[in-house]
Amino acid sequence: MRRLALVLALSAFAGSTLAAPETVRIGQTVQGELTTTDAPRDDGGVSKDYKVEAKSGQFLIVSVNSEDFDGHVTIYNPDRSKAAENDDRADGNLNPLAVVETSQDGVYTVRVGSLGGGDRSTGRFTMKVVAFSE
Repeated sequence: MRRLALVLALSAFAGSTLAAPETVRIGQTVQGELTTTDAPRDDGGVSKDYKVEAKSGQFLIVSVNSEDFDGHVTIYNPDRSKAAENDDRADGNLNPLAVVETSQDGVYTVRVGSLGGGDRSTGRFTMKVVAFSE
């Protein structure tokens, strides 16, 4: 019985971390939600990934707003190296805003996450992805 419970628990965990990221277009606003089945973060929160296609030389801007949790956003280059991250937009504003100048054409990964654990690590959020080119 314990073995079955362990297999089911591992399957549920693997399923949450292997979910294919949603593709987001530049200019799109996403109404999302972090749940307890999303990928766990080291600090006790959870995270969800999104894919964004961008061109070299653009300024990729990601804004996340939530009244439910303290947010964190990370942008990864197409080679999976970290390009930018942000925790708080400004003093007193726990909503993150990250900006990166893209160095290559390709698919960038945006990771929306929550900080901390418990009831304040899940909930609804709005993410806006925009790009600016000179």
